[in-house]
Amino acid sequence: MTDGTTRILVAGFQHETNTFAPTPASYGNFANGEGFPALRRGDGVLELEPVNLPVGGFLGQARARGWEVLPVIWAAASPSGPVTTDTYERIAGEIVDAVRLGRPDAVYLDLHGAMVTEHHDDGEGELLARVRAAAGPGVPVVASLDLHANMSARMFDAADALVCYRTYPHIDMAATGARAAGLLARLLDGERLRLAWRRVPFLIPINAGCTDLEPARSVYSGLESRGGDRTTVSFAAGFPAADIPDCGPVVWAYGTGPVEEIVDRLYDEVTRDEAKWRVTLLDPADAVARGLEAGGVGPVVVADTQDNPGAGGSGRTTGLLRALLAAGGDEPA
Repeated sequence: MTDGTTRILVAGFQHETNTFAPTPASYGNFANGEGFPALRRGDGVLELEPVNLPVGGFLGQARARGWEVLPVIWAAASPSGPVTTDTYERIAGEIVDAVRLGRPDAVYLDLHGAMVTEHHDDGEGELLARVRAAAGPGVPVVASLDLHANMSARMFDAADALVCYRTYPHIDMAATGARAAGLLARLLDGERLRLAWRRVPFLIPINAGCTDLEPARSVYSGLESRGGDRTTVSFAAGFPAADIPDCGPVVWAYGTGPVEEIVDRLYDEVTRDEAKWRVTLLDPADAVARGLEAGGVGPVVVADTQDNPGAGGSGRTTGLLRALLAAGGDEPA
C-alpha cells in the first residue's frame, strides 16, 4: 500500500566516466560537487527537493504521496576519468549499509548510468546488485538515469524499474525523478511490470544526441505517446567515451501491455538509417575561420566538445588557442 506508512530509502551517486580521460574522480570531487550540488547526507538530501535534479522530482512526489523518506546520501562529480576504488567503496558502502540496516519498503536511487570505477566497468550494475542483495527479493528498487547511460543486463536484472532523461541538454531531470516515483507507486500497489529491452548495434556521437536537432528530436519527443498510460518507454543514447563492453545505446520499456512490440518499433526507428546519427566536426582551423566569418552576429563559441569537462576531458588542450592565434586579428578572445 502506498500510504503514509511506506518507507522509501533515497540515495544518489552520479558520475559520467570517460575512460580515455587522464584525471580520476576522487572523494574530494564528490564532496565539492563541482558542477553539481555539494555532497549531502541525511536530512541534507531533503534540501535538494526544489532543485532540477531527479532526486528533487522524486522527493516532491514522495511528499505528495505521503511516503516516509529515509534520506541517506547524495553525491555527484563532474565527468572525468574513472572513479577511484576507495571513493566508490566509501559512497556505495554507505548506501548498501543503510539498505541493510534500515529495512525500507522500497529503494530509490538517483544514478547516472555511465559510471566506471578503477575496479568495476559497470559501476551502477555493481551498486544495484549490492542494493538488491541487501534489500532482498521482495523490496522494489527503482532508479533514474541520465540520457547518456550505458545500460547493462546486470542493471536490468537488479532493478525493478529504470528510467532516463528525455532531453539533451538535460532540462527534464526533476521530471525523470517524478516518473520514477510513478513507477514505484505502481510496484508498491502490487503491479507486475514487464520489461523488454534491446541494444542498438552502433555508437551515437554525443553531439548527435541533442534533442533540439534531428533525428534525436523526433525520437525523444515521441516516447510519451509511444508508451501510453500503462507503459514507460526509455532510450539511453549511451556515453561513447567509455571503453567497456556495455557501451552504447539501449531502448527499453516497462509496462503491462505489449512492451516487446513497443520496444521493437522504437528499435526499428533508431536503427533504420544509421547515417542519420553521424555528425560532421570541423578541425580547429576551419572552426575558427567559420567563427570569424560570422562576426557581427553576436558572440561565437568555438568548442572542443570532447575535451570540455562535460565529456570528461580535463579541459587543458590548447589546439583551439593555437588556431585562434594563427588566425590573427583583434576579434578572438
